[in-house]
Amino acid sequence: MIELDRRRMLEGVGALIGLAALPASALAAVAGKAPSLDKGTTALATAFADTLIPQTDTPGAVQAGVPAQFDALMRDWASPPHRTAYLAALSAIDAAAVAQAGKPFALLPAAQRLTVLTAYDAKNLAGNIAYASLKDLFINLYYLSEPGATVELRYEHNPGVWEASTPITAQTRAWAGAMPPGKLLMIA
Repeated sequence: MIELDRRRMLEGVGALIGLAALPASALAAVAGKAPSLDKGTTALATAFADTLIPQTDTPGAVQAGVPAQFDALMRDWASPPHRTAYLAALSAIDAAAVAQAGKPFALLPAAQRLTVLTAYDAKNLAGNIAYASLKDLFINLYYLSEPGATVELRYEHNPGVWEASTPITAQTRAWAGAMPPGKLLMIA
């Protein structure tokens, strides 16, 4: 595992933006691409996305196409170690649901999925890099989607008073993602 610094993160974001600009035909031409997710894994990814960001007065992750985007990333982009780590993290959630509720995660009602995921989160978010990265990926896929970026978020032309010299400390600095600053790690 390697620590992710700001420069590497910006390089990764730039690469993702460049990848998004490629036509679908270029992505399909990638040699050795992995197969699409099977029906069971797709149902699990859909249930996970719906539990993380359900539909309310704004579109949820499922309505924003997050499961399909996750499938596309696993098929067209993820290296074999990343694909294995992400799919293993999803399988671990499913195993926890079976252990806790007696059914696979995708077959549980929404309220029970939330209970299972909340308990799983409490045990695994801080110490399980693959799970934290999976959760962060789903959240980022949602906010990079059109509904996430234009309906859920909003643009404020004037978000507040401009202060020329606001001290930036660890407590005032903004960050995004599932893990606090300095804890972001890439799956090796």
